[in-house]
Amino acid sequence: MNGKIYKPDFLFYDKNGKLEKIVEIKSRNKKEIELAKEKLNYIAVQYQVTTELFSYKELLKIYEDMPVSLNSVIEHWINSDNTSIHKGVSGSLNAHYGLKHSEETKKRIGEHTKKLWNGDTPAKKKMIEGLRKSGLSQKGKIKTEREKRYCALCYDEFIVMVTSKQSYCCQHCSGQSAIRIATEAYVESRTTVHRNIKQYIIHWTNENSEIVLLTPFNKINSTIKPLTDEIYSRFGVKDMRVISKAVFGEDKGRKELLRFMKKLCSENVC
Repeated sequence: MNGKIYKPDFLFYDKNGKLEKIVEIKSRNKKEIELAKEKLNYIAVQYQVTTELFSYKELLKIYEDMPVSLNSVIEHWINSDNTSIHKGVSGSLNAHYGLKHSEETKKRIGEHTKKLWNGDTPAKKKMIEGLRKSGLSQKGKIKTEREKRYCALCYDEFIVMVTSKQSYCCQHCSGQSAIRIATEAYVESRTTVHRNIKQYIIHWTNENSEIVLLTPFNKINSTIKPLTDEIYSRFGVKDMRVISKAVFGEDKGRKELLRFMKKLCSENVC
């Protein structure tokens, strides 16, 4: 794009191997989010591919009420055989496999460890407590009561410590449940955005009836640009196909959208 290579985070394909959707994940940096939006909108127009953007903050919000953490789902995704993520993270496939620390690095590690043990520091207390618990657990002196539970997804029986918050028998069930809940939350959020876009279009049409009635079908983009700009500002949606889908439930194009707006003016005797 503009002479630069752009590699999105996630690419989703249908059963025939055709690219269906591109999804980008960004941090909280507003500038990065805006740049990503521009790139995704360019891709959507140029290649007719659905695109979506989530910030990491939005992902954390989705997982607030879930019985599993975002990190556990990411770990399940990494280990899944159904994903194409690079698997060379351990063993001989790891880029650092077989490499040893230099003498200088060993010296720095040793000096840092000595600093942690010197004085009455919180780090030292944690290390001592860890060693104490480790020794007691190995001798069998620390035991936490176990209990029987049933998986919240597949209902299989499993044994877990009474202090554990675990609700699923395995990571697979935990991940499947998280994916289902996240999907439901996303669909609900998208439905709400579409409903709000349609309501705003109706409101804007009533407020700008003269512009709507005088807009020719060959100059839709330039004439109603204030509307599309405001929709982008309020809802983060710039793609006219998405705007059309918000009104009709499917993409019917710019002309049908303008006809809808002109009809509103006629019905309200604009």
